[in-house]
Parts: sequence; C-alpha cells; structure tokens
Amino acid sequence: MTEARDPDKLTRIARMDLREIEEEFVSLADMQRRIMPDPGRVTAYADYDIFGMTLPTAVVGGDFYDFINLEGRFGLKDRFGVVIADAAGHGLVAAMLIRDFNTALYTAIAFEAVYARDTTNLLFSKINRRMFRSSRTDQFISAFYGEVHKDGTVRYINAGHFSPLILKRDRIETLDVGGLVLGAFWTPPIEYRVGETRMEMGDVLVGYTDGIIETRNGEGREYGVEALRRLAWANRDRSAKQICDAIVADVAAFGGAGRQTDDRTIISIKKDPTKGVGEDNLD
Repeated sequence: MTEARDPDKLTRIARMDLREIEEEFVSLADMQRRIMPDPGRVTAYADYDIFGMTLPTAVVGGDFYDFINLEGRFGLKDRFGVVIADAAGHGLVAAMLIRDFNTALYTAIAFEAVYARDTTNLLFSKINRRMFRSSRTDQFISAFYGEVHKDGTVRYINAGHFSPLILKRDRIETLDVGGLVLGAFWTPPIEYRVGETRMEMGDVLVGYTDGIIETRNGEGREYGVEALRRLAWANRDRSAKQICDAIVADVAAFGGAGRQTDDRTIISIKKDPTKGVGEDNLD
C-alpha cells in the first residue's frame, strides 16, 4: 500500500514555514550561481574563445562547470582550467554535493600547484576521497577537468564523465582518459590517468552533461551523442557562444513541449585566431 503524501512533513522537519523554506532555496540557488561563471559574459583567455551555460530543472541543480584562472589564482603560468561535472540525482542533495566537489577541486588544485606544478593522477585521487566521505552510498559525481595551455596543450582527467569532444579540421577526438566516477569507492579499482592532447587554431572543445544527450522527444527517443556531434561539427566555424546556443536550441526543439527532466549544461572552448593576447578576462 502506498503511503499517503504529507504536505506538511517538510515544514515539521525543518521547523520552518513554507515561505522561510522558499527563501532558503533561493539563497542556495544564488550561492550555486556564484560558483559558476556568469553566462551573460563571453570569456576569453589568450587566443581562446570560451563560453558555457547550465539550465537546471529545479531552483538548484546537480550540474556544474567553471573556467579557472590558474595563473592568477594558483600561480600556474600560461594556462587556464576547465571543469564540467554532474552529481547523481537532482535538486538540493545534488547541489550540496556539487558545492562540496567545488571546494575539493580548488583544494586539490592548490595542492598540485605547490607540489607538482602540473596535473597528475593525485589530483583526482584526493578529490575522490573527499567525495567518498561526503556522499551516500548511492551518490557520486562524474567530472572532467582539463588544463588548457597557451601553446594548445590540453592535459586532462575524465572521471566517468561523458567524453568531451575536440572538433579538429578533419575529425572529432574524444577526451576519455581518466578513471571512474568520484565518490563511489574509497580506493577505486583502477588508478586515475592523465590524458594529453593538443588544440590547433580553429579547433573547438565541447563538453556536456547527460541532460543534453538524454533529452527525449514525444516518441521517447533520445537526442543522443551522434546528433550532438553532427550539430557541433556543423557549427564549428562559429563562436563559442554561438555553438552553445545552437546546441541548447536544438535540444529544446527536439524535446518539444515536454517538461525538462534533467539539468542541461554545455561548454565550448575555441582556439580562435581572431582572439589576441591581452584580452584575458577570466576571474
């Protein structure tokens, strides 16, 4: 027999009235927005054109992305960081896990900056331990973290996340080197590995969360990775913002009038010859 819903349960547990609870959720949403870039601003670093956006399904969400000024914040010269992550579940619990991940990531980067001066497998090993401590047995985070150098070198770790794409002149490369999701194991059965590739002028890096490719239409069919690849490839000559806008619009059109059921996040980084040194505006 299904237990009847109790609309006053949350009020009794929190010992707050609904208006106070609503105000707390709004405050949490504001805090979450503050740890991600301003989607209204186009960002540049050296000759990279950078943009990202997230569309949560609720007041707060379980998706996260950031572009990190590694030189200004951590003294790691001639590079910036990019991260995209997705916490299992939705709403408040997922948002709290994302907040914890953000803190763990910055702490681990600071450690790497002092002791290693480069991305190593220890970076995500430390983050994984932190996430294991703070999550329930059914919670975990998939995440991709990369350091993009001015010379085009990209060193990265992919922890169980959908592989970002690099659109090159004649092919699409997937960034899939790394390991398992974060927080599922105290000691993962396989060690995290660091991948390395290179972006040439005109190349575009596109990262996304499952809310993009798992959007379903009225017939129950998923949008899928292949549709994303085709659309990104068709728009690769456009700006980073235009690429993201095109993908989000196409996914929304595919989903139709149905309710969005998962957070959607998309990022794009383009090595663009029209950008110039001196335009850096990463926080």
